[in-house]
Amino acid sequence: MIRYGTIIIIFALLLTAGCTTPLTNANATANVTPTPAQSVALYKVTLAQPDANSGSIRMDSDVYNDGEVVEFVVVNNGKTNLVSPNDHPDFSVKFQTGHGTWATKMGTDEPAFSNATILAPGESSKVYRFIPAGWEAGRYRIVSDYGVVRDFLIRVLPTPAPTTACPPQGNETPWITIDPIPSRIAGEQFTITGKTNVAPGQEMRYTIFSPGQGSTLIPLGTPVSLTPAPGTCGNNTWSADVMLPEPSVYIIGIAESTKTASALERFTILPAPTATSSDGKQATPSATGAPVPPTPGI
Repeated sequence: MIRYGTIIIIFALLLTAGCTTPLTNANATANVTPTPAQSVALYKVTLAQPDANSGSIRMDSDVYNDGEVVEFVVVNNGKTNLVSPNDHPDFSVKFQTGHGTWATKMGTDEPAFSNATILAPGESSKVYRFIPAGWEAGRYRIVSDYGVVRDFLIRVLPTPAPTTACPPQGNETPWITIDPIPSRIAGEQFTITGKTNVAPGQEMRYTIFSPGQGSTLIPLGTPVSLTPAPGTCGNNTWSADVMLPEPSVYIIGIAESTKTASALERFTILPAPTATSSDGKQATPSATGAPVPPTPGI
């Protein structure tokens, strides 16, 4: 009978055996057993290449997203040797500038020279890997020390709009707020706004009165001009269109239907500007309250 302790030990050994060294540019050319390249890209796109020898660099795709691992091998499909001028064949990556020229993005402009390395027909190189994190979108070119090149594209995916995780609403106590109201001119229509967690579709009511005059211009219980509009995470908005003909200090009070939540806000209505004639004299009001221009010459 196999004991549970033995199974756990075997499982742990399997997990340990599967660990790999993280991929960085520093270990991009680490020696591994030559195998066909396996890109992490979930799609396969082939670009038109500079020449027929570009097929010697094997990649699963010629298009990668920013930050994806680019993986390739060099395979000698020809009838003659591919020769690297050094005993540690490496590569560089060029990028195409806006003027159509090529500049070095990674690696060196010229390979190092030492003992030559030969890749005979039918042979494959080790696997090369690098991560183009933060690279700009555009066309790039792998230049192998074996004298072959291959182009690929980097594309940058659009950043998704941030989403707001709303906390659970539950049975939240109703609340209402009124936005600050700047001073207004008598006789002009304006809009009073605020926020609330009262659900859209439920009616709220408001009143406006002047403490100094002791009068209520808009009776208590007058319906708001519209019901709460949907907002984010239950923070809805409301508004009321108002026109007050007399200058004074006013207070608006608003409440939802059960009167559990309410709010008050003070604001000022200023006198309308006095009309003047072309000579700068003030117009005198008529019996109806409309200004009458002064008689010329007086």
